[in-house]
Amino acid sequence: LLSFLTTRVTKSDVEDWKKLKRGLTFIKNTIDEKRIIGANSLTDLYTWVDSAHAVHPNMRGHTGGAISMGYGIIHGKGSKQKLNVKSSTEAELVKFSEYVPYNLWILMFLEEQGYKIKNNVIYQDNESTIRMLKNGRNSCMGNSQHINIRYFFVKDRVKKGEIKVEYCPTLLMLADYFTKPLMGERFRELRRVIMGHKSIFDLNPLLLQPIKEHVGENEEL
Repeated sequence: LLSFLTTRVTKSDVEDWKKLKRGLTFIKNTIDEKRIIGANSLTDLYTWVDSAHAVHPNMRGHTGGAISMGYGIIHGKGSKQKLNVKSSTEAELVKFSEYVPYNLWILMFLEEQGYKIKNNVIYQDNESTIRMLKNGRNSCMGNSQHINIRYFFVKDRVKKGEIKVEYCPTLLMLADYFTKPLMGERFRELRRVIMGHKSIFDLNPLLLQPIKEHVGENEEL
C-alpha cells in the first residue's frame, strides 16, 4: 500500500487519502505486534515471487517477493517494475530478474557463515513463466520473442543447480501480500505467516514435497 501511494504523492485523489488513512489506522493498531523469525532447517531456503500486471497509472507492473526459512520472512519487498511489458507472463519474468538477486545474496551470505543451502526453492504461479525460466529462448514464441536476454539469467542459475523453480497455486502465493490489495481472511492468513506467527508449512503443507506440474525442459539450441 505504501509503495503504491508514494507514486501518487503529486496527484493524489480522495480515494488515495482514504487508503492512506486506512493504512495508518492499521499500523497504529498493530504497532506492538511481535515479528518472529525462525528456521525449520538451516539448509533450506524458500522464496515466493509474484507480480501484478499494469496496475500503475503508467501501466507498469508491481513486483513482490518474500524469502523465508520456516518462520517469518527474512526478506520481503514490494516495488514498481522498471519497464512496461505486454503481458502478465512477461511481467512475471521481469519480476524474477528483479527479485532473484536478493535470494542469491542471502544464499551467498549464509554460505559465508558456514551454512550450505541444499534446497533453494523459488515458487511461481505462472506455468508459462516457469517454461521460460527453465528453457530460456526455447520457450519464447510469437509475442514473447522480443524479451531481452538479460531477463534469462535465472535459467543459468537453474542449470547450475543453485535454485529450483517450482509451481505454487495462486491462493498459496505468499508474495501476493506485497502485490495485491488483499482483504479479509486471506490477508490475515498471509500476514500471520509473514510475521512468523505461523510456519510457512501451515500455509501450505505441500511445500515439504514439490507440487507436480507439467513443465518440461528443452535442450538449449
